[in-house]
Parts: sequence; C-alpha cells; structure tokens
Amino acid sequence: MSRRLRLPLRRILQFVAGLIAGTLLWMWLAEPYNVLLARLTQPLVHIDARLRDAQLVARGDRIDVVSSTGTLPPGNIPAVQLTFNVILLIALFASNKRPFSDRNARAFALSLLVVLLLHPVGAWIAVESTYATRAGEWSDAHYGAASSSIWLMAELFWRLTGMFGVAFGCWWVSGEH
Repeated sequence: MSRRLRLPLRRILQFVAGLIAGTLLWMWLAEPYNVLLARLTQPLVHIDARLRDAQLVARGDRIDVVSSTGTLPPGNIPAVQLTFNVILLIALFASNKRPFSDRNARAFALSLLVVLLLHPVGAWIAVESTYATRAGEWSDAHYGAASSSIWLMAELFWRLTGMFGVAFGCWWVSGEH
C-alpha cells in the first residue's frame, strides 16, 4: 500500500477510534453532565420574565421544566440531543496528524471549553422554543407569531447546523489538522 493511501486510512481509523472513545465517554458522563447543564441553563431561562417560575431538573437523558408556582405547563428538553457535538469534537481532534502532541491537547482543551460553554445557550434556546411553540394555549397566550417563529428557527439552526458548526469551527481554527 502506498504512503499516500496509508496516511488518509490512518487518519480515518483515528477518527473512528475517537468517535468510539467519544461516544463511550459521552454515554458515561451524559447524566451527571445534564445536572450541571440544568444548573447552568437556569439563569438564562430566567432572563425571560414569562419563564421566571421555571425550574430545570435533570432526569436521565432529559431536562424537565417544572413550575414552582404551577403557572407554567410542564415541559422537557432532550438534553442529550444538545450535547453530542462533544463526540464529533473528540473524533476530529483524534484524527489530527499528531493527536497526542501538547499543541493538539491544548487546542482540544480550549475547543472543548468553547463547546461546553455553548451547551447552556443551546438548552436555553430549546426551552424558549418549547414554550413558544409546543405548549398549546400557553404558547399562544404568551408568544406572538413572530417570536414563536424566531425561537423555532433558532432551535432548528442550533440543532442542525450551529452545534456541529461550532465543533468543526473550533477544530478548523486550531490548525492542527
């Protein structure tokens, strides 16, 4: 096998190994991380006066939204769907030419910090979108058509493009590939 073929094959295998390691790590840490994610997202949710009674409670792979006064309908956010970009980040950095170099480790740590700091923002967007579009009459009474659409588009953008784009962007900017 030529060197030109071996190098991409090696990087593909490193990516797959990173994907497997990232998935196992994420599965092991997801539930305890969701507790932290709920705590970090709580202040963001309270920015919106309509949701000031919302209490975020991590339960397994989701975050439930409960009302301390009964004024909000119950809601739940699939937290694991908002955090699995960590798996992609681990796989991308594992596929770098020198995955165990100090420079790659520093770039990965900084990138992981960026990704983790954006998770509460993604969860906040999901909570707002849930109450703007999926809480029936409560949504209609508290959100207008424009704000409902904005929150829904924000959630769709984050889930389909943003959270993966952040992982790819951090990896690309690191210049280690």
